[in-house]
Amino acid sequence: MVEEKRRFSIANLFRRTTPRPADRKVFNPGIQEKDNSYMLTAPIIYHIANQSIIVRTCVTQLKNEIFRRGYIWEEKFVAKCDDCCKEHKTPTLECVDCGSTNLSKPNRDQLKYALSFMEGYVNKSEQLFIDVLKELEDDLNIMDDGYLVLVKEYFLDNDSEIMMHRIKEIYRGDPVGMHIYADELGERGTEGFTCLRHRDFISDTPVASCPNCGATELYPIHYVNRVNGEEQYFLEGEVLHFSKYTPSRLYGLSPLITLWNSVTTLIAMDNYINSSYTKARMPRGLLAVQTRNIESMKSFWKGVKEKMEQDPHFIPVMGIESEGGKGSIEWIKFMDSLKEMDYVSVKDDLRDRVSGFYGVSKIFMADNSSSGGLNNEGMQILVTNRAVEMAQTIWNNYVFPFVTKEFGITDWVLKLPPSEEEDEVAKLRKRELEVNIAASIKNLGFEIDMDDEGRFSYSKPEPKPEQESAGGNQEEKVELDPYAGTNIDASQLGQMQEEMMNQGKKQENPATTRNKPSMDSGPDKRFSGLPEAAGNQNVDKRTERRVG
Repeated sequence: MVEEKRRFSIANLFRRTTPRPADRKVFNPGIQEKDNSYMLTAPIIYHIANQSIIVRTCVTQLKNEIFRRGYIWEEKFVAKCDDCCKEHKTPTLECVDCGSTNLSKPNRDQLKYALSFMEGYVNKSEQLFIDVLKELEDDLNIMDDGYLVLVKEYFLDNDSEIMMHRIKEIYRGDPVGMHIYADELGERGTEGFTCLRHRDFISDTPVASCPNCGATELYPIHYVNRVNGEEQYFLEGEVLHFSKYTPSRLYGLSPLITLWNSVTTLIAMDNYINSSYTKARMPRGLLAVQTRNIESMKSFWKGVKEKMEQDPHFIPVMGIESEGGKGSIEWIKFMDSLKEMDYVSVKDDLRDRVSGFYGVSKIFMADNSSSGGLNNEGMQILVTNRAVEMAQTIWNNYVFPFVTKEFGITDWVLKLPPSEEEDEVAKLRKRELEVNIAASIKNLGFEIDMDDEGRFSYSKPEPKPEQESAGGNQEEKVELDPYAGTNIDASQLGQMQEEMMNQGKKQENPATTRNKPSMDSGPDKRFSGLPEAAGNQNVDKRTERRVG
């Protein structure tokens, strides 16, 4: 007896998920402490970065290039289908997916509050939006951890449920005190819950109620700021954490830890030079003279101290008592010169290591000594522009989408323009080519429309009846510019054509005498009685003679 095959049903399936990998850097549920395996805390790293002139130069130049042209708002799409929500990046009259003509343009009303908010101070510390962004860029280049804090104003109902919110201020979170609140797997929002009205209350479960107001709606904690012995809890959407060089589940890795030896060596070299040109420096050497009068040593050192305070380059002379009584003068060298220590080349090598990590070329550090070949200015600017482009990608892909989402903006994008401006002449030639292409498409019978941004859209008109097309007036063709996209100026065409005509034009008054006879062929007279086809038409006048 054949057993019937069981019918397939989704209800008969068991659902299982792949286990999420644990992270060895997650130490315990709750507040995640930073890894201090190198015994370098955040305040020490900030102190070293601010003390090193090379690090400050690299960070400052990189920051200035990233935000040199500010920020701009751009349309997220050209047209959006209201039926299938398809976003079109190019002008069109109908949806390419569903064929609907119910299309809408980006709504400019979404930008009203954001523009009015960002054009002035964004917090009560009187900081502009670009100032907060520059602070965050410094945190990325020093600690590789940036925290953008949005201070929101919530509108709650009687059950403490959020109905809407409005952003009131924007701050930079200090990486020294900001921490991630996560579980054993690094997932945020699962270990702690708090009340919106009383942020000092924290619960391990979301079903508890606030003892102060009795609210039963608790919200998960994602970040905590530990400063001055207190803890401030932040919810989802209030803080954005992002890294630049070493992104991970939790925190980034500071570039100063990798560059620690090079940076501290540069600081020590600067301190050595500083001490060499101050009064507290070690003398370059000692002039020792053997003598029996050892009692003069005290008065000698006293005089040396006074002289050193007046002249830091003073060379002391010391007498040394000997048994034989015979004296000798000996120069004892204490320190080498900078040239002997190869100071400049060693410092340049360490500086190149630090600037190479950040992608800042020597030309941005006011060093024009090495240029030419692969070190020419154009190549150095190209290398730095790539580092700037990578940094701008972090802002355009991670930070600004978070900001626009919290502002409720869906039709526009906030972005940083490229640091290098586009060539205006190339832009005009590109536009000239677009216009010429549009004219060619119009001559093919298509209809052309241009929107407010100067973008062309093409559509195929409906075919007309034969009677109307035969007797109707045909639309004139648009004259094309054959020199579109070239470097030939239309204002110079007349002069160029006149010169070409003058070169190919024959002389109006030719000379009366010629060195060579003309090669004109004359009529055939030898076969006048025959048909014309029988005569030889290839006759040269120079070979003909009149007979009789």
